Amino acid sequence: MTRDQRPSLISGFVAACGLRLVRPHIDTVRLEGAHLRYLRGAITVAGVLAGWPGTAKIQPLRTARFAGEWVRAHNARPVAAGAVLYLHGGGYVASSPRAYRCVTGPLSRLTALPVLAVAYRRAPEHPFPAALDDAVAAYEWLLDQGCRPEHIAIAGDSAGGHLAVGLLTTLAQRRCAMPAAVTLFSPLLDPLLTEAIRRDAGRPDPVMTPAFAARCSAAFHPVAEFADPRLSPLTATLALLRRFPPILTHVGGTECFAGDAERLHERLDRAGVTNRLLVVRGQVHSYVTLNRVVPEARLALRRAAIFLRAHVAGTNAEPAVIQPEGALR
Repeated sequence: MTRDQRPSLISGFVAACGLRLVRPHIDTVRLEGAHLRYLRGAITVAGVLAGWPGTAKIQPLRTARFAGEWVRAHNARPVAAGAVLYLHGGGYVASSPRAYRCVTGPLSRLTALPVLAVAYRRAPEHPFPAALDDAVAAYEWLLDQGCRPEHIAIAGDSAGGHLAVGLLTTLAQRRCAMPAAVTLFSPLLDPLLTEAIRRDAGRPDPVMTPAFAARCSAAFHPVAEFADPRLSPLTATLALLRRFPPILTHVGGTECFAGDAERLHERLDRAGVTNRLLVVRGQVHSYVTLNRVVPEARLALRRAAIFLRAHVAGTNAEPAVIQPEGALR
């Protein structure tokens, strides 16, 4: 596990704004009716603005089993050479591939790979396992298109990080071929939020509260039974984890969910899985979406791209070429 250097001034400003403008109001948002429509609309607008003006080519995709979109930077290679499967965040209740072009566009450019962003079905209209079924369908569709497993990378943030690990767990349970590598940003991995509640009580998360995350979790899985390792990946057996591909995880140091990433890192180490955890000081939840303004977010995308390119290319090289924080300012 690596902890980064002193945070940039802009990231400190972002955290301060979150503490004053986001956290005081997030627990008042109900996940139904007009409140939910407003939340989804606000996140979409924020995401579009964060990625505007995008230069990547967007191609909508709809199959019999899932929907999504291809995001291709000008330098993206053909799908046969490799692809990134992206699973967006949003607590399983909000956001979309469109709102995440601020991440998928740069990721396509930095990896020189096309990115398939999955428009998985959202809660509460479509509870578990709808989103997971869509993620599995997208992975299987890539295989059906002739993309070899060793040429597929998976990426996801927040709830999408949880979904990415759930996808790996499903593939491991079925003894299916694994993707080449996975990168996670700010994953929420414990739906019971045990560690998140403890951390938030000691030092409040600037933008997210365990209470709001718990309501998202209840919308996603109303039964509130999380014994299934696809729902609680931190409870997956070491035998399942040993089948996992190399994983690189970024998490913000201010996040109440940082403990989830640390526990996953420890479990993967015990299972002998190649993995690296970067705890980036001063960064908020899903800070990777702020890559237009936050230098640490740009660095996270570059690190992730180095990591994915290395493994999709068939090497086992670690992402050792990491620039110091100051190099991005």
